[in-house]
Formats: sequence, C-alpha cells, structure tokens
Amino acid sequence: MKLQGRHYFSLFWVLFFAGFIYISFGYQYKARLIPLVVCVPCLVFALYRFYVELSGKEEAVRVEEDERLKEIKQQVGEISLGHKAMEKLDQAEKQRRLWNILLWIAMLLVLIFVAGFMLAIPIFTLAYMRFKQETWLLSALCSLGLTAGVYLAFVIGTESYLYEGMLIPLLRQAMQS
Repeated sequence: MKLQGRHYFSLFWVLFFAGFIYISFGYQYKARLIPLVVCVPCLVFALYRFYVELSGKEEAVRVEEDERLKEIKQQVGEISLGHKAMEKLDQAEKQRRLWNILLWIAMLLVLIFVAGFMLAIPIFTLAYMRFKQETWLLSALCSLGLTAGVYLAFVIGTESYLYEGMLIPLLRQAMQS
C-alpha cells in the first residue's frame, strides 16, 4: 500500500478536517459545536474514502458501476436531460424559470423576516411542495421533518438563537399588555 498521486487528494481532506477539529478544541464550548458537528462526520467519510483508495477496492466497484450505467443508458434510450435539454428551451422559458426561482427565494426571505425561521421553514416547505403538486402527506411530513431537524440541530443542539421575525415579538407584546 504505497501512496500514489491519486491518493494525495483524499489524504489532503483527512488532514484538512483533522486540522479543523484540532483547531476547534481551542474555542469555547458553544463556538466549537458547529465545527465539530460538521467536521467529525466529514473526517469519518474522508478516512473511509482514503481507506477505499488505498486498499484498491475502488477499481472493482468502478467496473461494476460502469456496467450499471451502461444498462441504465440503454433503458432510458440515451436521452440526455442535462445541458442539451436546456439548449432546447427558448429564451422566454429560461427567463420564466429564472423569475420563478427568484420569486420563491424572495417569498422565503419575506416569510423569514415576518414570521421568523421556525415558522417560515414549515410554511415555505409546505407551500412549495404543494405548488409542485406533491401529496399532502409527503408535503406535511417533509415540512415537519425539516422543522424538527433545524430545531434539534440549532435550538437544542447548539442552544442558538434563531431569528424570531417581526410577528412573534408583536404577539408576545400584545399578550403582555
């Protein structure tokens, strides 16, 4: 198992994430949580990748994946949905899609500003998925799951303050009056 040129990139990522983990231990408790939450899983994946490349198991997997890809291409009929499909779109359709994306982003930003993160996440996710004609069950489960994930990771896990928006403080003030 001698290091070759193709192994250095994976070794770089192992050292990179290990370095960030080492540096984060110099931070205060709350400040080190996010680097650790991000870098520890990345280090595990980088170590796994480095091991796979060193052991040579990758070549056999690559041949098997190439065969699967050839089968999939034959089943699909060599249809390319990437860049070629975008070339077929006329300029008006490209502009419409761009404005659609920008509108959804603007709606999310306004919703966060007005209602805060913890209300904007489920409302936006539910609205977007329903607009894209997903089922109510899938839309509700995704919006609840995303909200729960953000709440667990940021509010409970890191004890962070997430922006409450304009609505929550106004309601809190109205309730106190």
